[in-house]
Amino acid sequence: MSNRTIRALSAARLAACALAALALVSPQLHAHGSHTHGHGSVRLSIDGGNVEASFDVPLESFLGYDYPPRNPAQAGKLAALRERLADPAGLIEAPAEARCSVVDNRVTPDLASAPDDADISNLIVVVRLRCEQPEALKAFTFSAFRDHPGLKQLRVQLQDGSKRKTVTVRPRFPAITL
Repeated sequence: MSNRTIRALSAARLAACALAALALVSPQLHAHGSHTHGHGSVRLSIDGGNVEASFDVPLESFLGYDYPPRNPAQAGKLAALRERLADPAGLIEAPAEARCSVVDNRVTPDLASAPDDADISNLIVVVRLRCEQPEALKAFTFSAFRDHPGLKQLRVQLQDGSKRKTVTVRPRFPAITL
């Protein structure tokens, strides 16, 4: 082998090692943030009577699979999820005494218009509430656990004015107190 060939092979190996190292440390190369089946996160922000809950949950936690439906039963599960996500009470509930109403409910990607064969890894659901009696906001119940047995825990980051805390809620204890 000539010196020129050896140098070319060495350069190729070095480039391959550099790309491998970059793939291990570069967050831009990952398709999504946290994606652990059964685990999701929620950012819960309370500002007076305005409440925003932003869910980031793997689709598998809602459906039991995270690929396009492969049979009629899976297609039925996806259709049922589309209907459930239209009602935010299926994800989070404020105390009835707070008299909250939904002012916005968005799902990204939009499952209502997504084709059945779309490959979706995580769902982002943003729910905004307006509460007439904010002083009654003492707790929130994460009702998402009722209809989604694949959902095992939610890591909730709460911001209520100057108070901040992070709590993990699970099906057995699905509420956070303020």
